[in-house]
Amino acid sequence: MGEAKNYNQGPDVDDIYASIKNSAPIYEWEESIVTFQNEGMTLVCSLTIPITSKKPPIIITLNGFGGDRNDVVIVGTDEPLFKRFARILAENGLASLRVDFRGSGDSDGEYQMTTFSTQISDTLAAVNYICGNLRHQVNIKSIGIMGFSQGGLVGSTAAAKDRRVDSLVLWSPVASALHCYQGLLTREGIQQGLALPDGGYDMFGLYVNGQYVGLDMPLGKGFFEDLFRIDPLAEIRRFDGSMMVIVGQNDPIVWPQPAKGQLYMKYHRGYEKSVVLDADHAFNWWEGPEKLDTAFYWSTAWFIKTLKHKKDN
Repeated sequence: MGEAKNYNQGPDVDDIYASIKNSAPIYEWEESIVTFQNEGMTLVCSLTIPITSKKPPIIITLNGFGGDRNDVVIVGTDEPLFKRFARILAENGLASLRVDFRGSGDSDGEYQMTTFSTQISDTLAAVNYICGNLRHQVNIKSIGIMGFSQGGLVGSTAAAKDRRVDSLVLWSPVASALHCYQGLLTREGIQQGLALPDGGYDMFGLYVNGQYVGLDMPLGKGFFEDLFRIDPLAEIRRFDGSMMVIVGQNDPIVWPQPAKGQLYMKYHRGYEKSVVLDADHAFNWWEGPEKLDTAFYWSTAWFIKTLKHKKDN
């Protein structure tokens, strides 16, 4: 990490949250499509930047299992979930890079190549892209990551591996991979996945609370092997930047809450805060934006508190 930060200076994050939650947007913003290469794959991302005289901090946003940077249009709005978050960040002076992992969204590849390891690699490549290509637009010494669900596992592990990441926000993060995916994919599904030939894949049904949800995902052997290889709680011990964890107490996927979210707090050693919402895994997006916006504004307040702008020279 860089210089040690004194988070006791300036307004408290609770006060920042209360201020921005009820205020008009401060900045206009621009969005563009950018691409970069990682391990032979072209990754497609959305770059959202506030129009300001200062170089803003930048947040890399990571979607969850089976998602992409523009998935899930929030009920009652015309905005995809992560795009709405990017807008709120930008209106409050923060840039963002919404990443499509390889095999997802508009990026190269097929979903069956997805593993935790490939997504961690893509996240680290996004940090490299920011530092190598965006230094004239954003403050490359002020980088955050927001990860949702599986993206929380990926983001926390990437942050522990790259000291250029200063601040984390985790939404409903997977804490115990085997426990979580045994619920989603069943014990039999995991055994089937581990028995696949190297390079092979199959379709696996998804279950919530023991009920098939009518969706099948193409997954390869490497995905199932990573259930045993990647431990985000072991990784978060090595991250000494700031961290906020936001969970829904009615989460049927990463459960029980808030206990699973508090595991991150137990093993992290740094400035931190937890927020518990009366919501489900994805903060009740199917009801409208109210609870999602609560998570969005808490996250924005956290990044305002823990990341710094840089004056243009």
